[in-house]
Parts: sequence; structure tokens; C-alpha cells
Amino acid sequence: MADTQRTRAQILALAADNVTGNISPQDLRDIIVTIMESEFANPGDFWAQPSAMKITTDKTAKGWIEYSQIVGSDCSFMNVMHLTASGTWERADAADSATTGVLALAMNSYTSDDATAEMLMKGIIYDSSFSATFSGFIGSAIFLASGLAGSIAVVSTTASQIVLGYVEHSDDSGVAIGKWRFEPPVWSVKGA
Repeated sequence: MADTQRTRAQILALAADNVTGNISPQDLRDIIVTIMESEFANPGDFWAQPSAMKITTDKTAKGWIEYSQIVGSDCSFMNVMHLTASGTWERADAADSATTGVLALAMNSYTSDDATAEMLMKGIIYDSSFSATFSGFIGSAIFLASGLAGSIAVVSTTASQIVLGYVEHSDDSGVAIGKWRFEPPVWSVKGA
């Protein structure tokens, strides 16, 4: 029997309590192919990083995403956000050291107090409106901008030294079309 991707509701119904032991080996294979995303390079490779070449939909991302997050300030897609002491997300600014701890990218536009926000913690993000900005910068660092909360920059300034990731090439021709790898510095936090 062919492995079949199922909806979340179908998987939950299949896996409900299982008091009768009716989950078959095929059902388990269906669960696995449902949760495996297409960017996994090899079957069973749960540790593969997302590939820029496999993200084709504008204003999307692949990677580690936190769901149902609360935003404390209005934000737009791809705004750099920082986690506040109260557990909400606000736009980050390199000029304000209080806003440069745990960083993420907003996956949509949200208004203050929205509790349905999705935050990219690490991965690949695609926004075609940055194609011209990234042209000629493949492999170069992307920085948290200073003075414009939530923004990024491809050129470092004295006030903007926080590296958020780097520009990715988007296809075999080595062209940058607005895709970049987000790997914020929180994963190597250093004490004062």
C-alpha cells in the first residue's frame, strides 16, 4: 500500500487513545510521511536544514517556527522581534541593547496583543522585495538595523553589529532573489 499524507485531524483521529491497538504499521508510515516536510533531502532525515532552493512561495519561511506567540507591538512580515521579560514579542533595534536578547522573525503582520503570531526562530526566509537589496551580497552577513525597529541591513554600521544570518543563493545560477538564512546570535549567548 502506498504511504499517504493525511490531515492533522485524520492523524489525531487515527492516534486517539489507541485502546484497541488498531494502529497498523501502514498507519505509522502514513503518520511519518505526513510530518516529514518536502525539504528533507533524504527519507528519514529529520535533521536536514531547510534549503533556499526549495522555498518557492514569496513571503514564507521554513525552519523552527514557534506558534501561538503574543506580540506586544504592531509588526510586519520579516520584522526582527525580541522576546521581552513578560514573554511577548516586540520589534528589535540594534541601538537598544534591551531588545537584542532572544530574536525571531515575524511570519506575518500582527497587531499588538495578537496571540496567534508565528515566529521563525531559525531557518530560511523568502521575501522577493529584498532581491535588489541582496544582489551582490550572496554569503554576506545580514545585520539587525539600528534606529528602525524590526529592520535588517546588509551593511554593518557602528551601531549595527548583530549578525542575524546571511544571504543565500536561490538557485544553481547563484542569483540572490530575496532569500536568507536566519541564525540569530542567541544560539551562542555570551555573558556580560
